[in-house]
Amino acid sequence: MTVTYFSKCSSVGPSSRYRVFQFLPQFQEEGIECRVEPLFGDTYFSILEVRSRALRICLTIPYVCARFLKRLGTLLMLRRQDVLLTEGLLFPYAPPLMERLLRRLGHRVVVEMDDAIYLTHGQETKIPALLRSASGVIVGNERLAAYARQYSAQVRVVPTVVDTERFAPLEARMVDSGSHADDAITIVWMGLAYNLKYLHVLVPAVRALQAQYPVKLRVVCSHAPKLTGVDVEFRPWDFQREVTDLQDATIGVMPLEDTEWARGKCGLKLLQYLACGLPAVASPVGINNDIIVNGENGLLATTEDEWYEQLHALCRQPHLRARLGQAGRRTVESRYSLALWGPRLADVYRDFAGGELYQTTPRPVQPPMSRQPHSTVRR
Repeated sequence: MTVTYFSKCSSVGPSSRYRVFQFLPQFQEEGIECRVEPLFGDTYFSILEVRSRALRICLTIPYVCARFLKRLGTLLMLRRQDVLLTEGLLFPYAPPLMERLLRRLGHRVVVEMDDAIYLTHGQETKIPALLRSASGVIVGNERLAAYARQYSAQVRVVPTVVDTERFAPLEARMVDSGSHADDAITIVWMGLAYNLKYLHVLVPAVRALQAQYPVKLRVVCSHAPKLTGVDVEFRPWDFQREVTDLQDATIGVMPLEDTEWARGKCGLKLLQYLACGLPAVASPVGINNDIIVNGENGLLATTEDEWYEQLHALCRQPHLRARLGQAGRRTVESRYSLALWGPRLADVYRDFAGGELYQTTPRPVQPPMSRQPHSTVRR
């Protein structure tokens, strides 16, 4: 079976890395030849780091034009494939004309979404048209699926998953490490720079905790945060070091605002924390409610007071940290692991390859799926 995947970015981009690149060895074992064609390469991320806005724009425009031309050339030379997958639009900012043309030429085009990209400016009409023209849609959670089902009858939910052999606890964390309440505590947040805004809800809680315990807030990102009055340990994100930056931390945090955009997120950083055996505190927004069962495999917090209470409980109770960390690791192994979902995603690809070229009428709009028996119940 042959598949060409038109990703948005190279493996440096977290979405592309976790939605396709990490699956390539599994695809090979499953007999699927998957070729990935990134739109933007590593240079794109270097341009985004340029501080001068004027210079950044001057560098971005020719780079994007060159990459669009390269993708167009790839499409024009494209041979028959069993399935073509595209991460969002083939050409962002442009109408889905090429996707329609590919379908008319007899290609099975499957669209993948792991964010609520239909909420971004200028995409309100483009994304529905894209989904209508596709042979099928793969999404990262039920919130995105509910949207996609308005326009497509062939929607599959494949959650974002992590490699539990790579993201694994330190050996000492697998058993009770014997840590004490007065040991140094590192609260860690890992993410993209445009999500740093979510950290502000933590500021009062972390300030108060740092007055009582030897606590520091580690931020792993491309940019350092500006959090007044908080002792921050900034570590630039690096692929080779991202696992160890989590493994030697104490608690993972994933604050979110309760917005439609945040409800479309797929919980990657939360899964990374849990896979490394870290007890985690997260906002009860979107898929976080499906991953975390409050008090069983993690903790949930909404208000500043709740963030303080949950983090304070973990700071003063090493055994609670150990219990939640072990339970969180089991959650990822049993529901969100690469080993589990590699063969499943391969089957999804095969189903699309053998399905109808033109999808049938979409089903009626459905609300997001209700929580499964193991889903979170706020306590």
